[in-house]
Amino acid sequence: MKLNLHSTDLSLSLKARVALEKHVFRFTHSLGQNFILDENVISDIVYKAGVQKGDNILEIGPGSGMMTAMMADKGAKVLAIELDRALEPVLNDVIGERDVKIVFQDALKADLNALTRGTFGENAPYSIVANLPYYITADFLMRAITLNPAPGSITLMVQKEAAERVMSQPGSKNWSALSASVRYFAEPEVVMEAPALLFTPPPHVDSCLLKLHMRKDRPLDEADEKRLMALIQAAFRMRRKTLANNLSASYSLSREETIHVLEKAGLGEKVRGEILTVDQLIDVMKAMQEKSE
Repeated sequence: MKLNLHSTDLSLSLKARVALEKHVFRFTHSLGQNFILDENVISDIVYKAGVQKGDNILEIGPGSGMMTAMMADKGAKVLAIELDRALEPVLNDVIGERDVKIVFQDALKADLNALTRGTFGENAPYSIVANLPYYITADFLMRAITLNPAPGSITLMVQKEAAERVMSQPGSKNWSALSASVRYFAEPEVVMEAPALLFTPPPHVDSCLLKLHMRKDRPLDEADEKRLMALIQAAFRMRRKTLANNLSASYSLSREETIHVLEKAGLGEKVRGEILTVDQLIDVMKAMQEKSE
């Protein structure tokens, strides 16, 4: 008996599994393709992401299209970015006639600002929901948090180790440039744990659903935010070196100039970047800016 994949009587899970088999889809390890095909788990992710009727959703990595379809069924307008063209017939079968726009591009290279403006309208609010290859998590997060206009929230499945890094505190072994950057732009929260067995095929690691609640009251303008991001990268450039040494190397400052900057920020010359809070990093950035003026 031939199944009609456009029938409303079929579950999304069955549609996805049949479509993947019908189109002889082969999971590509190099693309980090691990799909969740359990409808209950997908429903929980959509709930945790806070998707509601009338929302604009930028989805990165729609995979089988199950979550894409479910968000559209909630009444959201979905713009999905997918790298793998081999998924096009699968997505067409699973999503059907729902209000979804699919763009086949690399999320690390695509002009996401232009795509969201063109799909949702100028300055229209939107949120990001992503299930992407774990090896691009850090690069994508750094792109996503600095988008302008900023998303209201970012919900993404990440490797458990990456979630621990993002959730870490100053002075801990996991506190990093990524942690500090995310903490400036957002309040991160682990909203769900996802063991490897939930995925097809199962990855070698467990995962977490991470939600970033984007801050609306950020203290810096866009120019200073760019300076802060550059400073954070410099501060964590070499963890075993002092902040003074890292700043000297990154900004071609003399030792005397660097110590003066740190003193202006209320810090000693022996301090290391990995113990600084976001507020302290902002103070260093401001002291650097005063020096250059």
